[in-house]
Amino acid sequence: MSTQTRLSLQACHTDEKLLGTTFLYPLPDKIGRAWPALRQEYRGITGSTANLPYAGLLTVLRATGYTCADLYPASRTDPPKFLATSRPLNRDDLHAAIVLWEQALLQTDSDQFSFAYQSEIADLIAGTTPEETSLWEHFTHTGACIDAPGWAWRAASWAIANRLAAHPWQIDGKTVHFRPDLANCLQVWDTDLLWTNTWGAAYGDGDTTETIGEEDPAWKTRIHYATLRLEVAVKSHPGLNAPVATIQPRVSRLSNTLKSARTAWFAPRAADGPLLKLQLGGRGEHTHLDHTTRLALDAWTRLHGESVFPRADDETEFLAPHACDLAGQPGALRALIPFSGTFSLGKGVGMHTRRELARHTSTALGQPLLRTHHVAGRPFGSRRTTTEGRDSVLLDDPRLGEIIAAAGREHLRFLVLYRRQSERTRMQRLLAYHFNRPDLATAGMPENKVVPLTDHVEAYLQPADELLSHGDHHAQRPTLARQLEGLDAPEGTRLLALCETEYDAKAWARQRRASRKPDATVTDPYELDAKPHASRELARLGVLTQFLTPHKPGRRNPRKKAREITTPLDQLGSELAGDHRGHMAVADLHRTAGLVHPRLTDALAYGPHGLKEPLVHVGLHLREQRGRRRGPATEQPRLIWTLVALVPQPEGLWRTLAYLPDEQSPGGSWLDYATANTLHRSRRLPDGRRRDAQLPRSIDRALWDLGAYAGTATGYIVYVSGDQARSIWPLLANRHLGRAPDPDGTLDTRPALPGFALPADHRPRAVLRVTAGSDHVASPALVERLDYTDETSVETHEGKLATGLFQMESTTNTFILCNLPQQYTGSSRYARAGEKYSRWASTSAAEQAETWYSHTATEISVLHAPDGHAPLTYGLAAARLSDHALHWNHRTRYPAPIHLGIQMDKDHWEYRRTVDADSEAED
Repeated sequence: MSTQTRLSLQACHTDEKLLGTTFLYPLPDKIGRAWPALRQEYRGITGSTANLPYAGLLTVLRATGYTCADLYPASRTDPPKFLATSRPLNRDDLHAAIVLWEQALLQTDSDQFSFAYQSEIADLIAGTTPEETSLWEHFTHTGACIDAPGWAWRAASWAIANRLAAHPWQIDGKTVHFRPDLANCLQVWDTDLLWTNTWGAAYGDGDTTETIGEEDPAWKTRIHYATLRLEVAVKSHPGLNAPVATIQPRVSRLSNTLKSARTAWFAPRAADGPLLKLQLGGRGEHTHLDHTTRLALDAWTRLHGESVFPRADDETEFLAPHACDLAGQPGALRALIPFSGTFSLGKGVGMHTRRELARHTSTALGQPLLRTHHVAGRPFGSRRTTTEGRDSVLLDDPRLGEIIAAAGREHLRFLVLYRRQSERTRMQRLLAYHFNRPDLATAGMPENKVVPLTDHVEAYLQPADELLSHGDHHAQRPTLARQLEGLDAPEGTRLLALCETEYDAKAWARQRRASRKPDATVTDPYELDAKPHASRELARLGVLTQFLTPHKPGRRNPRKKAREITTPLDQLGSELAGDHRGHMAVADLHRTAGLVHPRLTDALAYGPHGLKEPLVHVGLHLREQRGRRRGPATEQPRLIWTLVALVPQPEGLWRTLAYLPDEQSPGGSWLDYATANTLHRSRRLPDGRRRDAQLPRSIDRALWDLGAYAGTATGYIVYVSGDQARSIWPLLANRHLGRAPDPDGTLDTRPALPGFALPADHRPRAVLRVTAGSDHVASPALVERLDYTDETSVETHEGKLATGLFQMESTTNTFILCNLPQQYTGSSRYARAGEKYSRWASTSAAEQAETWYSHTATEISVLHAPDGHAPLTYGLAAARLSDHALHWNHRTRYPAPIHLGIQMDKDHWEYRRTVDADSEAED
């Protein structure tokens, strides 16, 4: 008998019958002059330089005709040539919708709107006879994948969403009906099926936490509501020649006010009508409708005679202050909470709900789920383990000095900067424990003196109260940093700083919101934060910092077996066992110092599919950082990129390098990871842009220069984070998969992949696209064990967990690494909430307040590999570089080289402080 594990994803195959037909309105040639004329008139009235807001018109058409609607194309240089809908529209309704939209567009006075308005565009579109065609025919094969125009993907998603809405879902004794909205999402709208909870029921009335900005003393008894929302999208998938329907279940937590909200829904009177999705902007009293949404509602309300926002008799605004109050049981108008705060309903739906939803989706659509099979054998060797938070394998290794030297220096000096004596003692004990000097924890370390910890590591303790204190004295911090002692370390010494700081995410978030009110009496705490300024100033002095927040003792797990204490180090470890933040701070300093243990070599070479030859592993990370909001304008997003290489050294050692671009020229240089980090933090983030044609050339130049540092390596592998890079290199996008680049390494005159513009003997051995935890990746749903008793008989048993590497069916180049969140594998009371039942079946208020975890997935696509080499070898290497985290007990979302680049980006003092803070709190 043989056994195989199968993993099914939260996605279904599709076929021609399922997607159905679409109706195309081929617009007459005359409209080619009408669109630019309307745009010119619109710009003259509004002063805008943007394209026509077609989305407002499409919203009206979708809401009126209960159909998907798209104009294509819709660029400034190429105005729409046809209208695509899922069902034919009534000619009079179509004409009326365009007439009203055009009047709203041109800012016609409300009492001047008329259905008799003369619109050439309305006449031309409404006078067109639609042609019914199969939607399937608009999907074309492009090699190893498929492609289609944007409107076809949206029309297919609309078809899937409405098919699911037509089939009620039976789960845990409940009959769940989904209501579609205009954005191809489904939502549980029935108030009887909303999840409810209160803060007091979840956490008890004994919680006396001060809540800055909360004026209502009854906030603990306020009922919170949340609902299940499904994001439906039809997408391409690597190696598959048909569209795939993906379903992402989310817990949508509902707000009791429209103020500061970003997304809302309105249910029209018609029970079978789709929900109107509304976009909003602004904060507090200045909350307003998005321009496109306002245009759509101007037309829709007049067409249907139905008001969206209630108004008092003396209110004249379209969105009046009275309408912003959504307190009480949710009604026809609902909004998402705009930020994570004190909410008594947690995120996540749990694995049971995901399993049942996957089965329901497959049954309702009449299609099989997307399936993967487990890679045979044991793909992973032993990973990093710790003893009470201490990496004894690394720190007790007799080659620790060689590991430090491979990272670029002979010695490490830890500067311990503190404000309070209690934190000094804590950091002293942490260093004494990690470097096996329990005697120093007892006797103490002297102030302002070098204290040897090992032959290659030393500590230097000193107070730095003013430097580390929060406040508005940022101009003094450069001088305060220069006054520190211990900066004049001998040549060959790496300076690392372990710094005390104070930070409470929830309290700071509440105070930040309170500071934005017109009558605010508090200051935004992030404006007073010492951390970014101290980090920058110390980096300019050659010091890498790691900040440590105060230790909050947690409840000890009574089921955890007590460890036998035989040495003073064991005793010190047991006393520090609960200080997870402290242990991780020390581990992060080891990471920033560039330390890599030789065990990585064994992990990569393990088993028959392991990498047996020395190769450089290069990680490319890209991230688009949204700009600060400044009045009506917003800064253009900057594209941040990092390039990190793990270079093999003799005797199994590794050297970590990072590429640092020059500030004033296109070039750059490879430096030790810690040195590059230091220089990176000492300056501002670069101003790169996604459309910068120099970006691929800069990265190719860096890969060319890497050859001088490769040593004994026989080649290099490039791992690319897939979320932000798909539009930069053609072969990173699904629609180009399977196409062969030209001999010069280009595809459609653009470099096909990173490194492909280089001479053939300098190109990467393999290129892999790694995508983790994003909307591009279908999440795991069903784990099944297949027992084959003979060639024709198989028994299927449902499993609960899967943590292996799985290969997609029908392809040899795409793999799914199935992960479990750290908390799910823990031993806390609600670590596995949602494993056996849904939120509808939970009777515990405390459980409802927790996050219900589930599997996550990392997609690994081998885009290029040498002829004759199995893609599995390289896919497995990427999986092992994720599984074998360098300084973390659990898997990282990306392989180690990408992960190091991500952390280098996150450690910059500007990170998060210019990321748009308006993202909504939703799972």
